[in-house]
Amino acid sequence: MMTMTTYIILAGGKSSRMGQDKALMLRGTNRIYHLCKEIGASRIITLCGDKSRIDLFEGEVWPDPVDVFGVLDTIKWCLNNIDGETQIIPCDAFNLEKEGINWLKKFENATPVDGFGNRQPLMSFISNKDLVNFAGSNIRECFAEIPSAVNERMAAQFNNFNTRGDLTKLD
Repeated sequence: MMTMTTYIILAGGKSSRMGQDKALMLRGTNRIYHLCKEIGASRIITLCGDKSRIDLFEGEVWPDPVDVFGVLDTIKWCLNNIDGETQIIPCDAFNLEKEGINWLKKFENATPVDGFGNRQPLMSFISNKDLVNFAGSNIRECFAEIPSAVNERMAAQFNNFNTRGDLTKLD
């Protein structure tokens, strides 16, 4: 039996440190959506934040549940409500390419390590949700049991971008 992977694109943040909506930046959410489609993803869900943002994105778009607050609780909610494997991808994965997505899927469970040696839990691939610490009070605690995955050649694909200064890390 083939297990379906659901790709979850996180596009609901306020982007206050960046100073503009990262989900709508040139290399943002819709680019990631198309990368997932090109690798043959059968289900891609974009989490858009407020329901007023639904029309900004392509495909299956979900607003954050009204009784859930913050990215950590939103991710926990998703993992509890989506069956099968999940691949989380934040909208600021500006360097991510098909090669990186496919490489990460080769693992049963993996949190990639970026080009600076940092674990990037918001890009985790999860097939065993028992490894997720749903009682965790932050992202790192929640994904602490998901093994790290390191590929020096592709590490920069997993860099994140929170400020304008981080944009110097674009490949």
